[in-house]
Amino acid sequence: MRKILVPAILLIFIMLCGCSVSPTSQVTLPPSFIAEADITVGETAYTASLSRYADSCWQVEMLSPAAVKGLIFTVSNGETEVSFDGLHFTFDTGRFPAGSVVSAVIKNMDRLYAQPLDVIVGDEQSLASGTLDDRAYTLTLSKNNIPIKLELADGMCVEFTRFDLIEKVEEETSDL
Repeated sequence: MRKILVPAILLIFIMLCGCSVSPTSQVTLPPSFIAEADITVGETAYTASLSRYADSCWQVEMLSPAAVKGLIFTVSNGETEVSFDGLHFTFDTGRFPAGSVVSAVIKNMDRLYAQPLDVIVGDEQSLASGTLDDRAYTLTLSKNNIPIKLELADGMCVEFTRFDLIEKVEEETSDL
């Protein structure tokens, strides 16, 4: 009897664990934020301050490593201004170098923000996954739907160390 009972209990346990489905929901990410993030691409690590004000409207300041510290990228209205120590130049955002870490972060985050995400809800964190430009991604969110980490199949990882929402300020109109 014991020989049959143990496998039967084990089989029921496996079926119950295997059949449980995590609840899912759709999430739209907050449109505006200021954050700090550790960005890893292969063996290279960066730290950046990221400010997203609207779709394709960003300011990114590189904080490390020393070779890029102080570079500030301001993206708005299809143009990117790069400034460093009082010097600056502007170019068409569409001509951003393809391998640029800043370009990759902005492009991928804007695409995630452009659509509701299907999220698997956990107790403390939630996960969204899918593809961006035929590259798999996984986005880890806090229980309040604040991004914690974005991982891309090509080896890029953006881990947010600070994330503050920006409240959208309504413009006042005058009847004058």
